[in-house]
Amino acid sequence: MESKDDILKAGGTYNRAHKSVTADEFQHGVFFDPKDLAQVKYEMLRSVAKDGVSISDAAEKYGLSRQTYYISKNAVENQGLGGLIPQKRGPKGSHKLGVQAEEFIDRYMKEHPNANSAEINRELAKATGIQVHNRTVSRYMAKK
Repeated sequence: MESKDDILKAGGTYNRAHKSVTADEFQHGVFFDPKDLAQVKYEMLRSVAKDGVSISDAAEKYGLSRQTYYISKNAVENQGLGGLIPQKRGPKGSHKLGVQAEEFIDRYMKEHPNANSAEINRELAKATGIQVHNRTVSRYMAKK
């Protein structure tokens, strides 16, 4: 069985700076967990909106920056509470292969159905001058 910390880490919501959260509600009890970054951000936003705490004071109490406050506020306004959950980082799609390389690979795969990624990669480099790792071609082929 996974621990709550493991689940938070896997979901990207583990607060590595949980020791800097000094807000009272996070010091006692089991409901408020300073390791749950989404909860900490929500409580920081709530303290400003409902309790009238200044942004600077709230950021300090919740162990976050003022910039994090503004980013979180904007995320909640535009996406609801789901905006507090970090999105997957990094490229969202194929970024090493451009359109030209993808078209070449598609064409080559049609003409040579038994070709492996190393062969396609060699031919790609010869024909277009585009050089990528064999694994990049292999991943693209797997998606097709």
